[in-house]
Amino acid sequence: MSMIVNILENFLGTPSSHYEGKSQVAFDCPMCAQDKGLYDGDGRGNLAVNYKQGVYKCWSCWERNNMYGSLLWLIQKYGNEQHYKDYLLIAPKLIHDRHKKEIDEVIIKVKYPESYKEFSKSTPYHTQYGEASRYVKGRGLPDSILKRFKIGFTCDGRRRERIIIPSYDMNGELNYYIARSWNKWNKAKYMNPESDVEAKSKQDIIFNEGLINWDSTIYLVEGAFDHIVTPNSIPLLGKFISEVLFDTLQSRAKGDIVIVLDGGAEEKRDALLLYKRLNTLNLYNRIKIVYLLDKFDLSLIYEKSGPKGIITTLKTAHKLQESRL
Repeated sequence: MSMIVNILENFLGTPSSHYEGKSQVAFDCPMCAQDKGLYDGDGRGNLAVNYKQGVYKCWSCWERNNMYGSLLWLIQKYGNEQHYKDYLLIAPKLIHDRHKKEIDEVIIKVKYPESYKEFSKSTPYHTQYGEASRYVKGRGLPDSILKRFKIGFTCDGRRRERIIIPSYDMNGELNYYIARSWNKWNKAKYMNPESDVEAKSKQDIIFNEGLINWDSTIYLVEGAFDHIVTPNSIPLLGKFISEVLFDTLQSRAKGDIVIVLDGGAEEKRDALLLYKRLNTLNLYNRIKIVYLLDKFDLSLIYEKSGPKGIITTLKTAHKLQESRL
């Protein structure tokens, strides 16, 4: 296993500690160092690697996730093609076992909520079609969007009286959904999906991954309702980017990445942090940002101004000067 440490030393530098009996080695975290402008390392040694299990974790910048990443991803992100090939030769069984475990963890069957019906396959005679239809029409959503994203509604069960925006993986399989209540008196506006095993985390998926054109400009938006009105977009389902999405953008995105979070002072700070997080490695100098007016989001802009309003807004995308980062 010491050969793996030698590979890591080629692009991470000299380890700050190495416990061979536990197969654990620590390096300076490259992401932390880059954020501080210290490209030779920050001297903290926060990047912990267990080369027997094939995992790594930074106890500083990734501490909040409370999870480990695959060592293969670390080599892909910060090493070169030769490092990657050498690692494949040295640890084939390790990678196979690790990859199988990751697949077993990800394949959790997500079910549509009880009584879910697509708008495009429903009629006014279906229960609560009228209320659900009034809600989506009130948000300016045409039938074309409802059909393209297979948006539906529910009338019974735990997730009753909700608009359902489903997400599908690269194979067209349901892997998540947003369940938004149209009842303004409902305290829980949104509910997570259920699965055969457990609730699938939004951190584990890329929402509607099969619809993304990785060769074109990609827009990172905040919510699912922003996503369905914005071309070639990915909803963060919040204000922070998951490791899965970060890694995928770094490895697959060929065009620019444009950040469009909701309007407001706090959201502007969140957008700036996201800009700094993404403007590294393969995406360096390909990140742009759009600032919205306070209390505005893309779904509201679409509701008020339609597709033209969205296009006009996206045209304001711009890069930030290095001095502002």
